[in-house]
Amino acid sequence: MSRGVLLIVGLGPGGPDHRTAAAVRAVMEAEVVVGYGPYVDQCADLLDPAQEVVRGAMGEEGARADEALDRAAAGAVVALVSSGDAGVYGMAARTLARAASLADPPRVDVVPGVTAALAAGALLGAPFADDFAVLSLSDLHLEWPVVERRLLGVASSGIALALYNPRSKARTWQLDRVLALLVQVRGAATAVALVHDAGREAEAIERATLGTIDPEHVTMRTLLVVAGESGRDVGPWLVALREAAPPVDPAPLRAEAST
Repeated sequence: MSRGVLLIVGLGPGGPDHRTAAAVRAVMEAEVVVGYGPYVDQCADLLDPAQEVVRGAMGEEGARADEALDRAAAGAVVALVSSGDAGVYGMAARTLARAASLADPPRVDVVPGVTAALAAGALLGAPFADDFAVLSLSDLHLEWPVVERRLLGVASSGIALALYNPRSKARTWQLDRVLALLVQVRGAATAVALVHDAGREAEAIERATLGTIDPEHVTMRTLLVVAGESGRDVGPWLVALREAAPPVDPAPLRAEAST
C-alpha cells in the first residue's frame, strides 16, 4: 500500500488575512481535510467539492488524529486543520505522539500558523517585544494545581503574559483566583488588555488594569494580555521596551499559592 502524507495545518486566529501561503496550499492540495467543525468552516473558502471533508466535534481530538493518520497511511494527502498554530494548544502534539507509536507511520509535517497571542499583540502594539510567556488557564486536561503552579512560576518573573482560555460559563472562579494572585505580585495598576476574537469579524479590545478588569467581560474567546514590567503605554499602543527593570519579590505570591 502506498504511503500518503499528513499535513497538520495551523490556519491562524480567524479570517483569511492571517493564513500563511503554506497553510493555504496545504489545504487546497489535500485530498482529505479533517478537523473540528468550526475550524473546517474557517477554511471553507479553500475547499473543493472533490475533496473529502471529515468534520469532528469538541472532545474528539484523539479520534480526529487517528482518522487523519489512517487516511495518510492508506495513501491519501491529508490536511488536519487547527486554529492558530497547531503546535500551540492545537492538534500537533497529540497527533505526533500517536504517529510515533505506530510501527509504520506515514510522513507527517507541521505547517505553522499565526497564533492568537501574536494576533492580539499586533492589535495592541508590541507587548511581547520583550520576554513573555503563554499559558492556558483551562483545567480540562490538566489539574488546576498544576496550572496555578505554572502561573506562579512565571508571574514573579515580571515578563508579559498571554493567557489563553481564561474563563468559560462553567469555569469562573479560576480567573478570580488568577487575578488575585497577579495583583499581589504585579500590583493593581498593571496594564491588562482583553482581546476578543482576534482576527475575526467580532474583534474587539478592552483596556484595563489588574485592579479594574471586569471578569464578566472575559470568555473563552478572549485572550488576556498582562503587561510585563517593561510594558509601557506609548501613545495608543502597549509596547514592551527591553530595558533593565527592578526584580519582583516572589515571596508574597508564593505564600498564597494553593496546594
